[in-house]
Amino acid sequence: MPRAFNSLSSRTKFAKRHYEAVALAMQHACPVALLGRSSNADPIRRNQWESVRNELTDMFARDNSEFKRDRFMYACEPGANVKARTNGGAR
Repeated sequence: MPRAFNSLSSRTKFAKRHYEAVALAMQHACPVALLGRSSNADPIRRNQWESVRNELTDMFARDNSEFKRDRFMYACEPGANVKARTNGGAR
């Protein structure tokens, strides 16, 4: 049975571009990035950052059964290559 456009369907709410944008924002918010990878990073701030990353990862995984949890978590780390695939957008 065809689905109506914009219907409440099994389509995901988030797309690759959303995952990439959030991962970049998480890189910029990471306490280690803010301190230039200093070993003096505040463990409380790092714990808070990891909690947010874990919650986002869970939300994206619930939304998309094909979501790659480990890939997203790595992409949130400062310096990670967020746009790992450069094949012109082909799938």
